[in-house]
Amino acid sequence: MNANEHYVSQVLLRRFTTHGHLQRYNVGENNWKRVSPKNVFSHYGYNQLLVNGQVDHTLEQAFSKVETHLPKTFEALERAANSVSTELPVDVFENLCWYCAFIKGVSPFSKAAAPVDFIMQLDSDLERGVDEILRDELQFAESEIQLFRREHGLGKKIIIYSQGFLQSISRIQFRRKYGFDFSMFRYHTKWTICHSPIEMPISDVALTEIPITAPDAVVYGLPIGPKLLLKGYVKRGSQHSSSETVIRGGTLTPEEAELWFEAICLSAVSELASKAVIPDVPAARARARVKGVAFTKIVDPDAVMKAGLKNFSEPLGLVVVSSEEYVKFVHSFIQPPDK
Repeated sequence: MNANEHYVSQVLLRRFTTHGHLQRYNVGENNWKRVSPKNVFSHYGYNQLLVNGQVDHTLEQAFSKVETHLPKTFEALERAANSVSTELPVDVFENLCWYCAFIKGVSPFSKAAAPVDFIMQLDSDLERGVDEILRDELQFAESEIQLFRREHGLGKKIIIYSQGFLQSISRIQFRRKYGFDFSMFRYHTKWTICHSPIEMPISDVALTEIPITAPDAVVYGLPIGPKLLLKGYVKRGSQHSSSETVIRGGTLTPEEAELWFEAICLSAVSELASKAVIPDVPAARARARVKGVAFTKIVDPDAVMKAGLKNFSEPLGLVVVSSEEYVKFVHSFIQPPDK
């Protein structure tokens, strides 16, 4: 119990090391420290679930199975960066997609946003007359479901009122989204592996979404080395499904590289890691904001890190509240970006 568990794999972090160490930047303290990959992007019990004193390590075990194949996957991406187009073996391509789905699902941001995503889903379900989560997953009685429906029809909202529920809810949300995210990355994402003219850091939210580079798409970026950036392009709206395993190679322009560099710096919740010390991270973060990059704020990053250490020992409780109380609940976990 309470083992040191990573949300970004050491297999990936070691690609940013020199003589077995990398540089870690603390966002709150604005300082750098040379550390081992063992001490970066991890926390004791980060992926475990503790319910009624019983520890569940199934998520960490599943993550480890995906991580086992990463060296082969990263080697294939390195080779693909030197070609216009490469058809990867299916197992390699799918390992890449599973890994991206994992690190997206276990990231500090996904964990912080899980309660918000959960109650927004409940609100949407009630709007559409759907009650599978309430009935099948949470096992609420029919009388309680009818109460939620009536109150929702009067403009009320549902929030969670239990204590210590963050890890449990994040696990529920992970289960609900993991397969969907894999499918999105596997069948609806166009991947490019790019050489970069400048060295990139990697943030604690490793798979970074850049909201301004393509208005008609969601664009993800994952540094897989100081000068290699994996980009995933997902078109908004109706999408064409493809079973291809093609990844394109390319080179970022200096302007593109600078934007990604600054955005990755800004995306960090608590930590950045890089091969070398970056002279002025606050300035890079400021430049990203000027260029229109913005990320939703996590209200309490420390609570996110420690959520797996909390013993959840009560049924998940839901309560009907006003819209004002609903917004207050949402903003206790995540808030809009700083302007």
